[in-house]
Amino acid sequence: MKKILYIFITIIIIALIFVASKLFIENNCKLEVKQTMRESCSLQVTQKEIEDKDNYYSEIEKLNSQTFMDEQVNTYIASIRSDFIEETKSYNKLKKGERAVITDTIDSYEVNDNLYGIRITINMKKVNSDEYTTIIKTYNFDSTNQKEINLNDLFKSGYEEIVGKYDQVLLKEKAMYLYDGEYLNEVKYNDLKEYVIKDMLLSQNLDITQEEYDELFASKVDPNKKMVAITFDDGPNPNNTPQILEALKQNNAKATFFMLGQNVKQYPETVKSVYDLGNEIGIHTWDHPQLTKLSVENIKKQVSDTSDAIFEITGYRPTIVRPPYGSFNDTVKSTLSDYSLILWNIDSLDWKSRDENKFVPLVMNDVQDGDIILLHDIHSTTVPGAQKIITQLTEQGYQLVTVSELIEAKGYDTSKAQVFYSGRQ
Repeated sequence: MKKILYIFITIIIIALIFVASKLFIENNCKLEVKQTMRESCSLQVTQKEIEDKDNYYSEIEKLNSQTFMDEQVNTYIASIRSDFIEETKSYNKLKKGERAVITDTIDSYEVNDNLYGIRITINMKKVNSDEYTTIIKTYNFDSTNQKEINLNDLFKSGYEEIVGKYDQVLLKEKAMYLYDGEYLNEVKYNDLKEYVIKDMLLSQNLDITQEEYDELFASKVDPNKKMVAITFDDGPNPNNTPQILEALKQNNAKATFFMLGQNVKQYPETVKSVYDLGNEIGIHTWDHPQLTKLSVENIKKQVSDTSDAIFEITGYRPTIVRPPYGSFNDTVKSTLSDYSLILWNIDSLDWKSRDENKFVPLVMNDVQDGDIILLHDIHSTTVPGAQKIITQLTEQGYQLVTVSELIEAKGYDTSKAQVFYSGRQ
């Protein structure tokens, strides 16, 4: 009898130790999760839904933060869950105690005041399996502009060589985490400083001082040296514009591209290349109407639609407009009072002659410090002439700058909307 009692007591003690250990582990795991959430999660994440059925168990978190984020994240989770349950219901006969399980975890990370990274981890066990499978899905959001973003929104062309191939990316404060089905690699933003687009990742993300950050994006224009602004109208064009960009890049030069909204929409990759290489983008309306013949509402629409199209691709809204045909009046000026109107003082007439032997000398014979030169990247015949102009001006010691850089370097207040024909007015 004593022996049986001894065995019984031993079993009770072992059971108590097991339960205490399990509670200790669970509590410590919960504490660790809470600490992690406090450190990294800045969104109200957990709005949990639990459904316990005979043939499946579902424990799903829903994002509960900002509407535009919630819609994408929660729609994705709901889709995975719906497919999982439908598949489970297709099993008519289950063994006793057999059922499917699906759970998810949402982790959110504040990159800076504007950017958030979100990682969804979904674990699933199907009814005909003893093992769990894991799905990782990441989202990155710009909360200021309320849109999902990718690395092309943060970095200029060339970052791909450092980052390499990946399936998904999660943005955190100091680095990005790459996934290819599972965790793959970590890349620090500091390693990508030369590719960062201003105002997307901040000094805190790059782990540098504000002074170093400002220096990183400081204008390289020397106001004491002569300069001109070459401008291109009517593009972008997927064949011509890249060739001009290459000539600019080889000469360490910049230009301003006044784009038509309809072409922006049609050639987003070309638009992105123009912006990524540090050139300026201006608005040339949606489809090139004469603004002086339009109503106020239509003038606004021509400009705002083009601005929206550019913003969708670059995250940047232009502050300069070139009215088609250089045509404007008081109505146009007052309607577009938030923009500077940019005209020109050297017209290459490349659109008319379509001959580099005519329009290159026309530009080079008249050019002076402070000029704004008009060319058109919509015409293939402009490309070889533009390449010559870029090279010859560089050889003559001109800085080739954007219109806004020219205006600022010449001492004009760029915060005021004005009409500019050159930097010498």
